[in-house]
Amino acid sequence: MGAQQVLRTVAACALIAGVAEARHRGSVAHERVAIIDLGPGDDGKARSKIGAAVVAAGMEPVLDDGIDDALAGISRDRDELAIAGELAQAKQAYGDLDCKAATASARQAIGELAARQAAGLPVPELPHAWAYVLLCADRDGETGAALIAAARIRALGGSTDVPATVLAKYPDVDAVADRDIVEVEVTAEVPGAALWVDFQPVGTAPQKLQLTASEHVIAAASGSRRGFITGTAVRKQKQVTIKMPDRAGANAALAARVAGWHGKMPPVAELASVLAEVHARVAIVRHGDVIEVWGHAGLAEPLRHLGGDDGVRALADSDRATALAADRVKTWNDRAPDPDQPLLVEDPKERARRRAGKADEPAKWWVYAAIIGAAAIGGTVLYLHDTASDTQRVELHYP
Repeated sequence: MGAQQVLRTVAACALIAGVAEARHRGSVAHERVAIIDLGPGDDGKARSKIGAAVVAAGMEPVLDDGIDDALAGISRDRDELAIAGELAQAKQAYGDLDCKAATASARQAIGELAARQAAGLPVPELPHAWAYVLLCADRDGETGAALIAAARIRALGGSTDVPATVLAKYPDVDAVADRDIVEVEVTAEVPGAALWVDFQPVGTAPQKLQLTASEHVIAAASGSRRGFITGTAVRKQKQVTIKMPDRAGANAALAARVAGWHGKMPPVAELASVLAEVHARVAIVRHGDVIEVWGHAGLAEPLRHLGGDDGVRALADSDRATALAADRVKTWNDRAPDPDQPLLVEDPKERARRRAGKADEPAKWWVYAAIIGAAAIGGTVLYLHDTASDTQRVELHYP
Protein backbone atom coordinates (compact mmCIF):
# COMPACT_ATOMS: atom_id res chain seq x y z
CA MET A 1 0.00 0.00 0.00
CA GLY A 2 2.86 2.40 0.71
CA ALA A 3 4.15 2.31 -2.88
CA GLN A 4 0.67 3.00 -4.25
CA GLN A 5 0.27 6.02 -1.98
CA VAL A 6 3.63 7.40 -3.16
CA LEU A 7 2.63 7.00 -6.81
CA ARG A 8 -0.73 8.58 -6.06
CA THR A 9 0.95 11.58 -4.45
CA VAL A 10 3.44 12.02 -7.31
CA ALA A 11 0.68 11.84 -9.93
CA ALA A 12 -1.47 14.33 -8.07
CA CYS A 13 1.43 16.77 -7.82
CA ALA A 14 2.14 16.40 -11.53
CA LEU A 15 -1.51 17.02 -12.34
CA ILE A 16 -1.60 20.13 -10.18
CA ALA A 17 1.61 21.43 -11.77
CA GLY A 18 0.19 20.82 -15.25
CA VAL A 19 -3.03 22.64 -14.45
CA ALA A 20 -1.09 25.55 -12.98
CA GLU A 21 1.10 25.80 -16.09
CA ALA A 22 -1.93 25.69 -18.40
CA ARG A 23 -3.61 28.36 -16.32
CA HIS A 24 -0.47 30.49 -16.51
CA ARG A 25 -0.31 30.17 -20.28
CA GLY A 26 -3.98 30.99 -20.70
CA SER A 27 -4.18 33.73 -18.09
CA VAL A 28 -3.91 36.45 -20.75
CA ALA A 29 -6.37 34.88 -23.20
CA HIS A 30 -9.16 37.25 -24.26
CA GLU A 31 -7.54 40.19 -22.49
CA ARG A 32 -8.67 43.27 -24.42
CA VAL A 33 -5.94 45.72 -25.40
CA ALA A 34 -6.83 49.18 -26.70
CA ILE A 35 -4.48 50.32 -29.47
CA ILE A 36 -4.64 54.11 -29.46
CA ASP A 37 -3.00 55.66 -32.52
CA LEU A 38 -2.26 59.37 -32.16
CA GLY A 39 -0.57 59.58 -35.54
CA PRO A 40 0.73 60.77 -37.78
CA GLY A 41 -1.36 58.87 -40.29
CA ASP A 42 0.25 55.96 -42.12
CA ASP A 43 -2.77 54.13 -43.58
CA GLY A 44 -3.01 51.98 -40.46
CA LYS A 45 0.42 50.34 -40.82
CA ALA A 46 1.44 51.10 -37.23
CA ARG A 47 -1.86 49.82 -35.89
CA SER A 48 -1.48 46.61 -37.89
CA LYS A 49 2.02 46.05 -36.53
CA ILE A 50 0.96 46.61 -32.93
CA GLY A 51 -2.17 44.50 -33.41
CA ALA A 52 -0.15 41.58 -34.73
CA ALA A 53 2.15 41.81 -31.71
CA VAL A 54 -0.85 41.87 -29.35
CA VAL A 55 -2.27 38.72 -30.93
CA ALA A 56 1.13 37.01 -30.84
CA ALA A 57 1.29 37.74 -27.09
CA GLY A 58 -2.01 35.89 -26.60
CA MET A 59 -4.26 38.93 -26.11
CA GLU A 60 -6.98 40.55 -28.22
CA PRO A 61 -6.96 44.03 -29.80
CA VAL A 62 -10.17 45.98 -29.27
CA LEU A 63 -11.79 45.78 -32.71
CA ASP A 64 -15.53 45.43 -32.21
CA ASP A 65 -17.91 47.62 -34.19
CA GLY A 66 -15.20 49.90 -35.58
CA ILE A 67 -13.79 50.91 -32.18
CA ASP A 68 -10.29 50.35 -33.54
CA ASP A 69 -10.79 53.19 -36.03
CA ALA A 70 -12.32 55.41 -33.36
CA LEU A 71 -9.25 54.85 -31.16
CA ALA A 72 -7.24 56.35 -34.01
CA GLY A 73 -9.54 59.38 -34.15
CA ILE A 74 -11.24 58.10 -37.31
CA SER A 75 -15.01 58.11 -37.54
CA ARG A 76 -16.53 55.54 -39.89
CA ASP A 77 -20.08 56.31 -40.91
CA ARG A 78 -22.58 53.52 -41.40
CA ASP A 79 -23.00 54.23 -45.10
CA GLU A 80 -19.27 53.83 -45.70
CA LEU A 81 -19.52 50.15 -44.86
CA ALA A 82 -22.68 49.83 -46.94
CA ILE A 83 -20.99 51.39 -49.98
CA ALA A 84 -17.95 49.14 -49.65
CA GLY A 85 -20.22 46.11 -49.46
CA GLU A 86 -22.27 47.12 -52.50
CA LEU A 87 -19.17 47.73 -54.61
CA ALA A 88 -17.72 44.37 -53.55
CA GLN A 89 -20.95 42.67 -54.61
CA ALA A 90 -20.93 44.55 -57.93
CA LYS A 91 -17.38 43.40 -58.60
CA GLN A 92 -18.24 39.79 -57.79
CA ALA A 93 -21.40 39.80 -59.92
CA TYR A 94 -19.64 41.45 -62.86
CA GLY A 95 -16.92 38.80 -62.71
CA ASP A 96 -19.66 36.14 -62.72
CA LEU A 97 -21.21 37.75 -65.84
CA ASP A 98 -24.33 38.62 -63.81
CA CYS A 99 -24.83 42.17 -65.01
CA LYS A 100 -28.31 42.45 -63.52
CA ALA A 101 -26.96 41.95 -60.00
CA ALA A 102 -23.84 44.03 -60.70
CA THR A 103 -25.88 46.99 -61.94
CA ALA A 104 -28.30 46.79 -58.99
CA SER A 105 -25.45 46.85 -56.46
CA ALA A 106 -23.63 49.64 -58.30
CA ARG A 107 -26.76 51.82 -58.45
CA GLN A 108 -27.39 51.35 -54.72
CA ALA A 109 -23.82 52.45 -54.05
CA ILE A 110 -24.31 55.45 -56.36
CA GLY A 111 -27.35 56.55 -54.34
CA GLU A 112 -25.47 56.27 -51.04
CA LEU A 113 -22.57 58.20 -52.54
CA ALA A 114 -24.93 60.93 -53.79
CA ALA A 115 -26.18 61.40 -50.22
CA ARG A 116 -22.62 61.70 -48.93
CA GLN A 117 -21.85 64.20 -51.68
CA ALA A 118 -24.83 66.29 -50.57
CA ALA A 119 -23.36 66.25 -47.06
CA GLY A 120 -20.14 67.73 -48.40
CA LEU A 121 -18.17 64.49 -47.98
CA PRO A 122 -15.63 63.20 -50.54
CA VAL A 123 -16.92 60.49 -52.88
CA PRO A 124 -13.92 59.07 -54.76
CA GLU A 125 -15.79 55.78 -55.33
CA LEU A 126 -18.42 57.39 -57.55
CA PRO A 127 -16.61 56.92 -60.92
CA HIS A 128 -15.89 53.32 -59.96
CA ALA A 129 -19.59 52.64 -59.31
CA TRP A 130 -20.66 54.27 -62.58
CA ALA A 131 -18.09 52.14 -64.43
CA TYR A 132 -20.03 48.96 -63.59
CA VAL A 133 -23.23 50.54 -64.89
CA LEU A 134 -21.56 51.56 -68.15
CA LEU A 135 -19.74 48.29 -68.73
CA CYS A 136 -22.86 46.24 -68.07
CA ALA A 137 -25.02 48.50 -70.24
CA ASP A 138 -22.47 48.17 -73.03
CA ARG A 139 -22.39 44.39 -72.65
CA ASP A 140 -26.19 44.10 -72.69
CA GLY A 141 -26.71 46.61 -75.53
CA GLU A 142 -28.60 49.16 -73.38
CA THR A 143 -27.57 52.30 -75.24
CA GLY A 144 -29.65 54.77 -73.23
CA ALA A 145 -28.23 53.63 -69.89
CA ALA A 146 -24.73 53.55 -71.36
CA LEU A 147 -25.02 57.16 -72.63
CA ILE A 148 -26.08 58.41 -69.19
CA ALA A 149 -23.34 56.47 -67.39
CA ALA A 150 -20.68 57.69 -69.83
CA ALA A 151 -21.79 61.30 -69.31
CA ARG A 152 -21.60 60.87 -65.51
CA ILE A 153 -18.10 59.43 -65.74
CA ARG A 154 -16.89 62.30 -67.93
CA ALA A 155 -18.38 64.85 -65.52
CA LEU A 156 -16.45 63.18 -62.71
CA GLY A 157 -13.15 63.37 -64.58
CA GLY A 158 -13.12 59.90 -66.09
CA SER A 159 -12.52 56.40 -64.75
CA THR A 160 -9.58 54.07 -65.13
CA ASP A 161 -12.04 51.16 -64.91
CA VAL A 162 -13.48 51.91 -68.36
CA PRO A 163 -11.44 51.43 -71.53
CA ALA A 164 -11.23 54.56 -73.69
CA THR A 165 -12.70 52.64 -76.60
CA VAL A 166 -15.85 51.86 -74.64
CA LEU A 167 -16.25 55.45 -73.43
CA ALA A 168 -15.81 56.75 -76.98
CA LYS A 169 -18.77 54.68 -78.17
CA TYR A 170 -21.12 56.84 -76.07
CA PRO A 171 -20.51 60.56 -76.75
CA ASP A 172 -22.31 63.30 -74.86
CA VAL A 173 -25.78 64.09 -76.19
CA ASP A 174 -28.37 66.70 -75.29
CA ALA A 175 -30.37 64.83 -72.73
CA VAL A 176 -32.94 67.63 -72.40
CA ALA A 177 -33.91 67.83 -76.04
CA ASP A 178 -37.34 66.42 -76.85
CA ARG A 179 -37.96 65.60 -73.20
CA ASP A 180 -41.06 66.54 -71.24
CA ILE A 181 -40.52 68.75 -68.19
CA VAL A 182 -42.17 67.62 -64.98
CA GLU A 183 -42.65 69.76 -61.88
CA VAL A 184 -42.02 67.85 -58.66
CA GLU A 185 -42.04 69.18 -55.09
CA VAL A 186 -39.22 67.57 -53.13
CA THR A 187 -39.38 67.55 -49.34
CA ALA A 188 -37.02 66.01 -46.82
CA GLU A 189 -37.37 64.69 -43.29
CA VAL A 190 -35.15 67.53 -42.11
CA PRO A 191 -36.42 70.91 -43.36
CA GLY A 192 -33.64 73.04 -44.77
CA ALA A 193 -31.51 70.03 -45.74
CA ALA A 194 -29.12 70.52 -48.64
CA LEU A 195 -30.69 69.24 -51.84
CA TRP A 196 -28.79 67.80 -54.79
CA VAL A 197 -30.16 66.55 -58.12
CA ASP A 198 -28.01 64.40 -60.39
CA PHE A 199 -24.89 65.28 -58.39
CA GLN A 200 -25.44 69.03 -58.58
CA PRO A 201 -26.64 71.35 -55.75
CA VAL A 202 -30.08 72.91 -56.26
CA GLY A 203 -30.70 74.62 -52.90
CA THR A 204 -32.48 73.37 -49.80
CA ALA A 205 -35.61 71.33 -49.12
CA PRO A 206 -38.51 71.72 -49.57
CA GLN A 207 -38.36 72.90 -53.16
CA LYS A 208 -40.28 72.63 -56.42
CA LEU A 209 -38.03 71.30 -59.15
CA GLN A 210 -38.39 71.23 -62.92
CA LEU A 211 -37.16 67.79 -63.95
CA THR A 212 -36.96 66.07 -67.29
CA ALA A 213 -39.13 63.00 -67.67
CA SER A 214 -36.15 60.68 -67.22
CA GLU A 215 -34.18 58.93 -64.49
CA HIS A 216 -32.76 61.08 -61.68
CA VAL A 217 -30.84 60.73 -58.42
CA ILE A 218 -32.03 63.16 -55.75
CA ALA A 219 -30.18 63.40 -52.43
CA ALA A 220 -30.65 65.40 -49.23
CA ALA A 221 -28.33 65.87 -46.28
CA SER A 222 -28.17 67.74 -42.99
CA GLY A 223 -25.29 66.92 -40.65
CA SER A 224 -25.05 63.17 -40.23
CA ARG A 225 -28.60 62.64 -41.48
CA ARG A 226 -28.87 61.97 -45.20
CA GLY A 227 -30.72 59.95 -47.80
CA PHE A 228 -31.59 59.65 -51.47
CA ILE A 229 -34.24 58.58 -53.96
CA THR A 230 -33.88 57.40 -57.53
CA GLY A 231 -36.42 57.01 -60.28
CA THR A 232 -38.06 58.51 -63.31
CA ALA A 233 -40.01 61.76 -62.96
CA VAL A 234 -43.66 61.38 -64.06
CA ARG A 235 -46.51 63.89 -64.11
CA LYS A 236 -48.83 61.93 -61.84
CA GLN A 237 -46.34 62.05 -58.96
CA LYS A 238 -46.36 65.66 -57.79
CA GLN A 239 -44.45 65.27 -54.56
CA VAL A 240 -41.70 63.05 -53.16
CA THR A 241 -40.16 62.89 -49.69
CA ILE A 242 -36.58 61.86 -48.95
CA LYS A 243 -36.05 59.87 -45.78
CA MET A 244 -32.89 60.88 -43.92
CA PRO A 245 -31.62 58.28 -41.44
CA ASP A 246 -28.71 59.15 -39.18
CA ARG A 247 -25.57 57.78 -40.80
CA ALA A 248 -23.16 58.67 -38.00
CA GLY A 249 -21.00 55.78 -36.88
CA ALA A 250 -21.63 54.08 -33.57
CA ASN A 251 -18.31 55.41 -32.23
CA ALA A 252 -18.38 58.93 -33.67
CA ALA A 253 -18.17 60.55 -30.20
CA LEU A 254 -15.18 58.41 -29.22
CA ALA A 255 -13.42 59.20 -32.50
CA ALA A 256 -13.97 62.92 -31.98
CA ARG A 257 -12.61 62.62 -28.44
CA VAL A 258 -9.38 60.95 -29.56
CA ALA A 259 -9.00 63.31 -32.51
CA GLY A 260 -9.34 66.18 -30.04
CA TRP A 261 -6.04 65.16 -28.43
CA HIS A 262 -4.32 66.43 -31.60
CA GLY A 263 -1.66 63.73 -31.61
CA LYS A 264 -0.47 64.41 -28.05
CA MET A 265 -0.69 62.24 -24.95
CA PRO A 266 -3.86 63.16 -23.03
CA PRO A 267 -4.10 63.59 -19.25
CA VAL A 268 -4.04 60.28 -17.41
CA ALA A 269 -7.64 60.71 -16.26
CA GLU A 270 -8.76 61.20 -19.86
CA LEU A 271 -6.91 58.10 -21.00
CA ALA A 272 -8.39 56.09 -18.13
CA SER A 273 -11.88 57.24 -19.10
CA VAL A 274 -11.39 56.02 -22.67
CA LEU A 275 -10.16 52.63 -21.43
CA ALA A 276 -13.22 52.30 -19.24
CA GLU A 277 -15.45 53.16 -22.22
CA VAL A 278 -14.00 50.41 -24.39
CA HIS A 279 -13.80 47.91 -21.49
CA ALA A 280 -10.04 47.42 -21.52
CA ARG A 281 -7.42 47.42 -18.76
CA VAL A 282 -4.40 47.85 -21.03
CA ALA A 283 -3.62 50.46 -23.67
CA ILE A 284 -0.75 50.70 -26.12
CA VAL A 285 -0.50 54.31 -27.24
CA ARG A 286 1.41 55.20 -30.38
CA HIS A 287 2.66 58.68 -31.18
CA GLY A 288 5.14 58.93 -34.00
CA ASP A 289 7.70 56.14 -33.76
CA VAL A 290 7.16 55.68 -30.02
CA ILE A 291 4.69 53.45 -28.18
CA GLU A 292 3.76 53.56 -24.51
CA VAL A 293 2.21 50.79 -22.42
CA TRP A 294 -0.43 51.86 -19.90
CA GLY A 295 -2.71 49.83 -17.67
CA HIS A 296 -4.14 48.95 -14.29
CA ALA A 297 -5.53 45.83 -12.69
CA GLY A 298 -8.94 47.41 -12.26
CA LEU A 299 -10.87 50.63 -11.85
CA ALA A 300 -9.98 50.73 -8.15
CA GLU A 301 -6.35 51.34 -9.09
CA PRO A 302 -4.96 54.40 -10.86
CA LEU A 303 -3.89 54.06 -14.48
CA ARG A 304 -0.10 54.10 -14.80
CA HIS A 305 2.84 53.41 -17.03
CA LEU A 306 3.60 49.69 -17.01
CA GLY A 307 7.21 48.66 -16.59
CA GLY A 308 8.56 52.15 -15.97
CA ASP A 309 11.10 53.02 -18.65
CA ASP A 310 10.60 49.60 -20.25
CA GLY A 311 7.03 50.62 -21.01
CA VAL A 312 8.19 53.31 -23.45
CA ARG A 313 9.63 51.75 -26.59
CA ALA A 314 10.21 52.29 -30.26
CA LEU A 315 7.46 51.15 -32.59
CA ALA A 316 9.87 48.54 -33.92
CA ASP A 317 9.87 46.93 -30.44
CA SER A 318 6.12 46.28 -30.43
CA ASP A 319 6.68 42.63 -29.55
CA ARG A 320 8.59 43.53 -26.39
CA ALA A 321 5.99 46.09 -25.39
CA THR A 322 3.16 43.59 -25.76
CA ALA A 323 5.19 40.93 -23.91
CA LEU A 324 5.48 43.40 -21.02
CA ALA A 325 1.72 43.99 -21.11
CA ALA A 326 1.04 40.25 -21.15
CA ASP A 327 3.35 39.73 -18.18
CA ARG A 328 1.48 42.35 -16.16
CA VAL A 329 -1.88 40.85 -17.07
CA LYS A 330 -0.67 37.43 -15.85
CA THR A 331 0.49 39.04 -12.63
CA TRP A 332 -2.91 40.66 -12.06
CA ASN A 333 -4.85 37.50 -12.90
CA ASP A 334 -2.62 35.34 -10.69
CA ARG A 335 -2.98 37.78 -7.76
CA ALA A 336 0.80 38.01 -7.56
CA PRO A 337 2.64 41.10 -6.24
CA ASP A 338 2.51 43.81 -8.90
CA PRO A 339 6.05 44.95 -9.80
CA ASP A 340 4.68 48.36 -10.82
CA GLN A 341 3.15 48.94 -7.39
CA PRO A 342 5.35 50.30 -4.57
CA LEU A 343 5.92 47.96 -1.65
CA LEU A 344 3.97 48.73 1.50
CA VAL A 345 6.16 50.35 4.14
CA GLU A 346 5.49 51.21 7.74
CA ASP A 347 4.24 54.74 8.26
CA PRO A 348 6.57 56.80 10.56
CA LYS A 349 3.64 57.77 12.78
CA GLU A 350 2.58 54.15 13.05
CA ARG A 351 6.14 53.19 14.02
CA ALA A 352 6.15 55.82 16.76
CA ARG A 353 2.83 54.58 18.09
CA ARG A 354 4.08 51.00 18.11
CA ARG A 355 7.21 51.95 20.01
CA ALA A 356 5.06 53.79 22.52
CA GLY A 357 2.99 50.64 22.98
CA LYS A 358 -0.16 52.16 21.43
CA ALA A 359 -0.26 50.14 18.24
CA ASP A 360 -1.40 46.59 17.82
CA GLU A 361 1.61 44.29 17.86
CA PRO A 362 1.87 41.94 14.90
CA ALA A 363 1.41 38.26 15.67
CA LYS A 364 4.59 36.56 16.78
CA TRP A 365 6.28 34.06 14.51
CA TRP A 366 5.48 31.18 16.78
CA VAL A 367 1.75 31.82 16.35
CA TYR A 368 2.03 31.15 12.64
CA ALA A 369 4.34 28.22 13.32
CA ALA A 370 1.75 26.70 15.65
CA ILE A 371 -0.96 27.09 13.01
CA ILE A 372 1.19 25.52 10.32
CA GLY A 373 2.17 22.68 12.65
CA ALA A 374 -1.44 21.97 13.49
CA ALA A 375 -2.36 21.87 9.84
CA ALA A 376 0.53 19.49 9.10
CA ILE A 377 -0.47 17.16 11.94
CA GLY A 378 -4.06 17.16 10.78
CA GLY A 379 -2.99 16.34 7.24
CA THR A 380 -0.79 13.50 8.50
CA VAL A 381 -3.65 12.00 10.53
CA LEU A 382 -5.95 12.10 7.49
CA TYR A 383 -3.25 10.53 5.32
CA LEU A 384 -2.60 7.70 7.81
CA HIS A 385 -6.31 7.12 8.23
CA ASP A 386 -6.76 6.84 4.49
CA THR A 387 -3.79 4.47 4.27
CA ALA A 388 -5.06 2.27 7.06
CA SER A 389 -8.71 2.03 6.03
CA ASP A 390 -8.11 2.12 2.27
CA THR A 391 -11.69 3.35 1.82
CA GLN A 392 -10.87 4.89 -1.56
CA ARG A 393 -8.52 3.41 -4.13
CA VAL A 394 -6.97 5.26 -7.06
CA GLU A 395 -4.97 3.00 -9.31
CA LEU A 396 -2.51 4.36 -11.81
CA HIS A 397 -1.51 2.13 -14.70
CA TYR A 398 1.68 2.80 -16.56
CA PRO A 399 2.76 1.16 -19.82
